[in-house]
Amino acid sequence: MAVTLSKRTVKSRYVGLDIYRARKKIMRDFPQVDEKKIDIHYVESLYPRFTVLKSAYNEDSGLIELEAASGNPLRHLPSNYQGNEFLRSFLMIFQHVMNDTTITLDNMHEYFRPMESPANFLPVLADWLGIHLDTLGGEDEVRRFLQYAIPLYRYRGTTLGLRAHLTIVCGVVPEITEGVAPYSAMMIDTATETESSLMDSDDSKNSFIIHFPVLRNKFPETLIQRLSLIVQREKPVHTRAYITFETAKKKQRVITVIDTDTVMGMDGGINF
Repeated sequence: MAVTLSKRTVKSRYVGLDIYRARKKIMRDFPQVDEKKIDIHYVESLYPRFTVLKSAYNEDSGLIELEAASGNPLRHLPSNYQGNEFLRSFLMIFQHVMNDTTITLDNMHEYFRPMESPANFLPVLADWLGIHLDTLGGEDEVRRFLQYAIPLYRYRGTTLGLRAHLTIVCGVVPEITEGVAPYSAMMIDTATETESSLMDSDDSKNSFIIHFPVLRNKFPETLIQRLSLIVQREKPVHTRAYITFETAKKKQRVITVIDTDTVMGMDGGINF
């Protein structure tokens, strides 16, 4: 749940966290804030490195300001340079630059956890696992799918794998029937990657039906296109796939029989 950005909601909210987790928490609390709006200032401190010491919101600049603990390269110089204030300030500039790289290396293990990985690293994970991002929706769906990518890889090309793949993407468990072709369905055309209507097919031996037990209008058109892409890419070679949906139930007509005993009332009603 997003929090209203103000001085009160930011003040001391992230104190005690390390910089990496503080930045992630800020992005969760204030999704409308660009990460570039998080300004980090490092100061020498005896606290563990990268621990947030102060947090505040600057209304004038719109920046969320964090003050964090850091070491100073001056400590590596001979003792006769330790008291040189110019060197202390000068070397702290380089420490600021090196800290970004150090934070990344310290938290590299988080990059390989889909739910914790930075958003800009998700395409790299997807590429390693052979996942097409154009078949997935937003960032949350990408993270959720990446969690199951490795176990799903074992079942790639099977009915079980295709059913699980489609379920994760759309949230509805489809029914897959092999060796049959429907009378009316949406066929996935491998050559054009489009859908076409088919009324009948003699080649049912190498066909299978993917039936979603919901009405077609329950799915957005963009989702149907993504489901079509998934089936086209994941189905076995030299087979035809058909996607079907539930059909709306027709309302039964109310039949009124008028005979010699039927009387038309003054109010327009019919009396029997």
